[in-house]
Amino acid sequence: MKGINRETILLIVVAVFGLAGLAVLQFAQKGPSESEEKALVQAENQQVSSDAQTSAKFQTITGKIMDTDKLPEAGQTFKFFLIESTIGPVYELDLGDGKPRRPFVNGVVECIFPEQKSFPVTLYARYENQEVVLQKINQLVLAHKKKTNPVGEVVDY
Repeated sequence: MKGINRETILLIVVAVFGLAGLAVLQFAQKGPSESEEKALVQAENQQVSSDAQTSAKFQTITGKIMDTDKLPEAGQTFKFFLIESTIGPVYELDLGDGKPRRPFVNGVVECIFPEQKSFPVTLYARYENQEVVLQKINQLVLAHKKKTNPVGEVVDY
């Protein structure tokens, strides 16, 4: 009988430790589940990519300059329109003229080119201390300045 009691006691002790271990694991698992989300965010931040857009912290930044069939004309006002943009980033346009970048205001950058030449245009976006080049037009060619020749005086009889 002593052998049976020892085995029973030993079995009960092992069962108690097993149940206690399961309880600890269960409570540890029901704790804050943010650790999984943090791991996902950290994994995203640790990605190594040559594409700056895919290595952005939390948001994929999109945007581009709208294509038009009208070319900028030297000496005339021209508007660049931003399309497919994302809420949050600051969008700027570098016109390749040596002047500071121009920010988009309500999706538009308005400018005047003083002379006829070709130049690069680059669209930048900044978000949470990161900057990406979204679009680069290597050579945007300006249309010639339109010349108007006076026809003559209007004579009214």
